[in-house]
Amino acid sequence: MKITDAHVHYSPQTGPEFLTKFLDETGTDAAVMQAVSHSRCISLIPGALVMKHMNPRRFYVYGSPDLTGYYLNKEDFGEHMAWYTGFMMDCGCDGIKMLEGKPQMRKAHPVPDFDDICWEPFWNYAEEHSIPILWHVNDPETNWSPDASPWVKKQGWWYDDSFINNEVQYSQVLNVLSRHKNLKIVFAHFFFMSAQLDRLDEIMDKYPEIMVDMTPGIEMYENFSGNIGQIKAFFGKYINRIAYGTDIGGRCILTNEGDPFNRKENLRRPEIVRTFLKSDGETVVEADGNFIHDREPFVMKGLGLDPIALEAVLGKNIERFSGGAPGAVNCEKVLELCAYLRMKMIDMSDLKPDFRPDVSQIDMAERYFSDIIYE
Repeated sequence: MKITDAHVHYSPQTGPEFLTKFLDETGTDAAVMQAVSHSRCISLIPGALVMKHMNPRRFYVYGSPDLTGYYLNKEDFGEHMAWYTGFMMDCGCDGIKMLEGKPQMRKAHPVPDFDDICWEPFWNYAEEHSIPILWHVNDPETNWSPDASPWVKKQGWWYDDSFINNEVQYSQVLNVLSRHKNLKIVFAHFFFMSAQLDRLDEIMDKYPEIMVDMTPGIEMYENFSGNIGQIKAFFGKYINRIAYGTDIGGRCILTNEGDPFNRKENLRRPEIVRTFLKSDGETVVEADGNFIHDREPFVMKGLGLDPIALEAVLGKNIERFSGGAPGAVNCEKVLELCAYLRMKMIDMSDLKPDFRPDVSQIDMAERYFSDIIYE
């Protein structure tokens, strides 16, 4: 049975060859590589497209919007984001990863409200061209509570009034869906509604183009296990709109430079998700200091999916959503992107005096694709 992970992260720490070998070790046949914004590289798309070109049948690449676009005038913002989306797709990206719904990101940069009129050219373009979008919206609801765990607070994931409120952000996103019912979106981490399945059911029912992925937070699996009958019914209803995902790869989001690759964490993630999908029994899940922190042991109850359902969730759904086989990389266009990103690093240095540019990914991609073009 083919396994395609809908939610894997590319980062400078992992690099093309290393992460490919790690997927082999975890029995993962293909992956959707998320090339998110980076605190120093701005964009990781060039490196991710090198990986894809090395492994053309194995990797999809979802690129992130232009980070410097958030500093444009609102009058120019949407058209620029629509243009850049087309640029990414011409380079060989298969979709878009939007980390813009993570509260940290919205605090770090002037991301407009998603239902602001300035976004409309972007949403119109994505809808018209059926661009696949994997969107991180919010975080676990407990992260807004003063009782959030010490580990969550250490990560900077506890959100006081200086961050956007999760319900405000949900309202913005649902307004977008109401205007653009044909947007193709996978909401990462079960839309952070694993404890609100009735609400998520209503949203999924109303907007038939959207999906969710199963990428943990471990709180998802504790919530599922506490309501196993309802989650089984949910899977039965939406079996073709749920995607397997793990978040393995490099911890490399916008607001930090990434942590070293944690092998134990990256092995534990697929183990837990696959056990939940395949097992019809109970498994005790304990904190391990790598993936699971500050949590009492709990009994995870499995779904015990049949082979046809497993095949859909473990690969077919996200492959269909991503347009079938991965698209080809356009080497010349990637070199154009590299040149564009070099200019954007100059812009970012002007916008944020503490910005420290890292051109290593651009240098690597330029060498790789230039050798192919001019060999």
